[in-house]
Amino acid sequence: MPENTKITRTKHRLSKALLHLLAEKPITAVSIRELCETAGINRTTFYNHYGSQYDLLNDIRSRFLDDVAECLAAADPANSESIQERVTTVFSYIKDNSELSYLLLNNGIDPEFAEQLFSLPKITDLLAAALLNCHDPMRRQAVTDFAVHGSFRLLQNWINSGCERSPAEEAELILELARRVCI
Repeated sequence: MPENTKITRTKHRLSKALLHLLAEKPITAVSIRELCETAGINRTTFYNHYGSQYDLLNDIRSRFLDDVAECLAAADPANSESIQERVTTVFSYIKDNSELSYLLLNNGIDPEFAEQLFSLPKITDLLAAALLNCHDPMRRQAVTDFAVHGSFRLLQNWINSGCERSPAEEAELILELARRVCI
């Protein structure tokens, strides 16, 4: 059942407030009082939706990952144009949400974020399809690790540089490099 508009607006205000505060300080230094003041809501309202600032952050991160997964959902592992189009859509989403992307990719808020992002089922499927002819499990794992962590670092560099290349150019670069590694 979809949330009502008031709840959606409240959660949006809280998310915006947390992102604003995280741009200035680590989450460990963000108090609920400060978060509520920044969002312009009372603590009771906050606690109606979340138990802590970490729960709010988990909600923000989950929505981000869900949105990325949705962008990738239609990618056909057998069709490189489809993959290029979907990965470009992901990079467009990341660019459109650059403040959130920057914080999730750099802030150290969640050291497991890279693993969560690159272990989305569709990304796992795409890597598995690219490594179909690799029968050595150790090599397969090494190539997967290299592709995942290398791609994450390129993504991080791209967002940190203010998205100098277009989403399509960045997607093309990462896919080209990933294909080379997967050979």
